[in-house]
Amino acid sequence: MIVSITSRLENLFTRGATEVADAQVTEAPEARLRLRRTVVLGLISTLMMTGGALYGGSSFETHLPGAWFFGMPGGPIGSIGASSKSPPALAIFLVYGGLILFTRVWIGLLRYLRHHHGVPIKKIIIVVAIWAIPLLLAPPLFSRDVYSYAGQGEMTSHHINPYDYGTGVLGSTPFSSMPDSVWTNTPSPYGPTFLSIDGVLTTASGHKILPDIMLLRLLEVAGLALVVAATPTLARSLGRDPAEAILLGAGSPLVLTSLIGGAHNDALMVGLLLAGLAIAQRVGTVPGIMVCALAAGVKAPAALGVLFLGWVWAGPGASFLRRVVTTLGALAIGACTFIGITQLAGLGWGWIGNSTAADQSFTFVTPIGAVARVVSALAHVVNINVTAIGVRNVLAVFGLLVAAAIGTWLLLRAPKDGVTRNLGLTLMVLAILSPILWAWYVTWGVLVLAPVATARLRTAIIAIATIETFVGLASVRGIVVAFGPNGPLADVVLIAALVAIAIVPLSQMRKRRHDHEAMPTGTPAALVTSSA
Repeated sequence: MIVSITSRLENLFTRGATEVADAQVTEAPEARLRLRRTVVLGLISTLMMTGGALYGGSSFETHLPGAWFFGMPGGPIGSIGASSKSPPALAIFLVYGGLILFTRVWIGLLRYLRHHHGVPIKKIIIVVAIWAIPLLLAPPLFSRDVYSYAGQGEMTSHHINPYDYGTGVLGSTPFSSMPDSVWTNTPSPYGPTFLSIDGVLTTASGHKILPDIMLLRLLEVAGLALVVAATPTLARSLGRDPAEAILLGAGSPLVLTSLIGGAHNDALMVGLLLAGLAIAQRVGTVPGIMVCALAAGVKAPAALGVLFLGWVWAGPGASFLRRVVTTLGALAIGACTFIGITQLAGLGWGWIGNSTAADQSFTFVTPIGAVARVVSALAHVVNINVTAIGVRNVLAVFGLLVAAAIGTWLLLRAPKDGVTRNLGLTLMVLAILSPILWAWYVTWGVLVLAPVATARLRTAIIAIATIETFVGLASVRGIVVAFGPNGPLADVVLIAALVAIAIVPLSQMRKRRHDHEAMPTGTPAALVTSSA
């Protein structure tokens, strides 16, 4: 099946820009082989991640009995994973080796598209879809949030307000035991748009958790489909190549692993947000504002889309007062839309008070958290008793103030710089300077900036997405702890294998063999060396 699909894409790309002299080279059998190899390498990488996560136990997925259709204790196929919280070396190799390979393939294709514009969008979508197949079939990876979505959907379907109770109110059911313990007594921070859909999906699943999880993942696939549908409109309006923009955003390892593999509702939020921006361009500002308000009904940061659209609504030459008036009008439209959603959902406004629920976590990979730990450690060196949490609370307020100041400056410059660019930068700054930074928060900025990113901004997006994929997605602490029990020999072999995946030429070996076979018989080796 994969070979038949990839054969239709033979004119799409090769492994790198240096491997083709012109567009007609892609018709050669060797170029078709390189095309197939690129698509298959991406598929192999996601298969590696899926297999490694199942084998690695709770470091990569929940691994609770009955948490998925296969690979879990008590499942129909049985457990294929490790019961220990410390993942074995093979699991680390498969997960991180797969991420390394996936990132290399992604960057290689981006490099090609940067030099070869005009590739059909449909072909890029097919490539990304092939890469995502294992992640669609895998259990929820790197996070248990989707189980909490299912629990909150079960509450909503039984008319229990998730803004008042945590999933523990459901009693001894999979809907309360599968989510992370932090949600047992923590009310939901999600908006009425999401919880309304969540309750409908739970009812459609027959109140069975595994069908519910599948439907929730498909909901996030629909959110990513909105991203893919809106990105070309935004990219073309700024003279950007839409195929490259789709790959930079929706095709990135961070987006696929966190929003498809992890099934986070950020996909739906950003999908509606980008759809609102595209509708504002093609249809009108008012319907665009209303769709952005729907996005804010999933997660609050999307409300920035309403604010930015209102500020530029008056046109490029409008006065400051005129912009204030149109912004107030946009906020009124957004508020009316949001009130309507809230009334239909019948859940009230409790999500506003719960919006900081996720900030109670403390991770070292969060910039605010990392700085807090360093400051606390330095304070103890000079005999000043300052806790890391106390420092973080202070830095959290400071970080939000800085993010607000930067966002205000970007808002004022939006009529000149563009709504999409400055909104994306604001979302990225907000995520990075938040009290808690989960990898999927970074996807807000990555997906919104993808249609407009060029030059240094494009490089920054690739760098940030790559760093968050490796540092923020999986359990870094669990990986570090796992190096001891495996033994020094296993650790050395593991590191060597990961380094090999990172540096081995994926396509040059075939190219060199082809050059050697094409060399006339009797050609002196010295001549070949000098030509090279």
